Amino acid sequence: MFSRAAGRPVISAALVPVLLLWCFCLRADPGWQLSAKDSGKDPRVAVLLGRLQQQRVSALGIAGEGLGLSPGKLPIRWVLRLADSSPSDSSVEAEAGWTEVGEKEIVVSIPAWRYLDYPAKARRVVVHEAVHALMASRLGSGDAYRSLPRWFREGTALLVSREGDARVQGRIAAAVLAGGRPAIFLTGIHCGKPGSSVTGCSPSPAEGYLAVRWIEDRLGETGLRELLSRLSAGGAFTDELGQLTGLRTARLEGALLAHAAEAISRLASKDCRRLFAEALALCRSGKNAPAREIFNAISKAPGNKALRDTAVFLHSRTLVEDGACRQAIVALEGLLKEGYEVPWEPEIFEQLGRCRRALGEPARARQLWKTVTERFPHDREIQARIAILLKRPKAGGE
Repeated sequence: MFSRAAGRPVISAALVPVLLLWCFCLRADPGWQLSAKDSGKDPRVAVLLGRLQQQRVSALGIAGEGLGLSPGKLPIRWVLRLADSSPSDSSVEAEAGWTEVGEKEIVVSIPAWRYLDYPAKARRVVVHEAVHALMASRLGSGDAYRSLPRWFREGTALLVSREGDARVQGRIAAAVLAGGRPAIFLTGIHCGKPGSSVTGCSPSPAEGYLAVRWIEDRLGETGLRELLSRLSAGGAFTDELGQLTGLRTARLEGALLAHAAEAISRLASKDCRRLFAEALALCRSGKNAPAREIFNAISKAPGNKALRDTAVFLHSRTLVEDGACRQAIVALEGLLKEGYEVPWEPEIFEQLGRCRRALGEPARARQLWKTVTERFPHDREIQARIAILLKRPKAGGE
């Protein structure tokens, strides 16, 4: 992987041949293409294209090093999707990025609308999709790629792109916020398979990440790469994983679930969950001040990692409701991490806009809300709220 010296990334010796091979392949690679011809109306597109070009080259190197794989026979095409175009599968439009594997090529798509004002946030997404693309290219066909369990494909991409921890924490927070157990999203990687006791379910990417982390912990980085190498050579996933781990399917399933549950328990302790529930009950009854005291306590308690950002967001939202907007702005802006797609991002912009309007800055408020309409067009709930906010009459000085 990459190490750091004097604050700069240092490329390991194992990565050099992978990078050289990618450089050879990139000579004939046209890079990112636009999904529509007319892009001159928005100068941000050219800026984003330049950033994506840099991110793509580094992402392929990171993916190659993380997987221990070089490119295969399927070529990869990179597409920046503009708002007036749609992918072949419209259900993926809401995603941060997606990869489609066809018979003759692989198409990696990044939605321009998510990153026009925030190109740095595409970096990890490009790495994530590069992992999918490289795996598919090496396997050589869509059928071979899709024969791998989706949880393994997604979990591996989250591991290499280093998005996995945040994805797990987001799922835990969503479960607790809905009043469920933090591990309620765990279904078992074989759910829905013939003979399984759980049907009609699909392991989430977060669960897939925890499973791949267990595989890496058991086999080591070299063992995970050996598994990928065997799969690239045509090996069957279940057989190869069983041989390397020494576990049959039933025992493997149990080990993975136990590992995932234990990892989740460290991220959201019982004490934090109890405090979180108390604070939510106070918020629902309009008692914002005591709720904020509890949200502050959660940030200081051990075992709070999965709930901390959500507690900060909810604390900030009560500040907005109570008119303490300047204090809320500091906390909300602190949640917007550079280079990350954060779970509460649309709602953070919504609340920041409410603050700016309350502080007599309607133009800034509308700009923040328009950011939401542009970046998250497929989030119907947030779009409905933003539409109402934007319909309010403009102030005279706006």
